[in-house]
Amino acid sequence: MKRFTFLFVFMMAWVLEVNGQTATTAKLQETLEDLVSLDRLVRQVHWNARGTAAYSLHELTGEFHAELDSQQDIFAEQLSILGVDPVVSFEKLTQNVHAVPNANQKHMRKAGIDLLIKHYQQMINQVKERMKGIDDLVVEDHFIGLRAMLELQQWKLKLEQEI
Repeated sequence: MKRFTFLFVFMMAWVLEVNGQTATTAKLQETLEDLVSLDRLVRQVHWNARGTAAYSLHELTGEFHAELDSQQDIFAEQLSILGVDPVVSFEKLTQNVHAVPNANQKHMRKAGIDLLIKHYQQMINQVKERMKGIDDLVVEDHFIGLRAMLELQQWKLKLEQEI
């Protein structure tokens, strides 16, 4: 009877671990997809910066792209460590393709910054929600680092908006 009880408890612990890991990998995968989508949007604003203060926005979004790229690597590598192939769907990749205002628009810089601030806030809210219930401390650290980076970038965008 003891052997059966031990085996049952071991199997239940294994099933719970697998189910918990699946929920964690789903959150990682969703976040990776959102990072790639946000990065594409940042790149569009970077490429289409126009006007008298375009240089500072161009430099700032270039910096953001590098930081977002680094976060994408972190989340993709964590998925690989957990045994999941990191994949971003074509639909998610092209989600924000037409979101940036027309480059010829007179107020494109302001509209681009406003759009980025909105998308950053959405991403911050999603990251806060996804952090709930994560019991893997390494993954939790990744989410904490991502949230801090996103909040800092959003703050820098708000400062850029003042120019």
